[in-house]
Amino acid sequence: MATELARQKAAQAWCKETTSGKEMDTDLADAFAEILDEIWSKPWLGNATTGEMLEELKARAEVGGYAAYRTVDGDA
Repeated sequence: MATELARQKAAQAWCKETTSGKEMDTDLADAFAEILDEIWSKPWLGNATTGEMLEELKARAEVGGYAAYRTVDGDA
């Protein structure tokens, strides 16, 4: 089920100058809204939770070899 924001954004397709004369298809608008929600829920688009962001940073640090970096020298 699509969110209200996604439905509003999908419906804007019928508000453009080039499409405002077309009859709105609510089934199509809902399908667009579901697709928008799928895209917006992806962390790579900036909607990541704090936990997802930390996991991504950890993975990047491990790949880059920085996961074992210490800010102080010696045994702590």
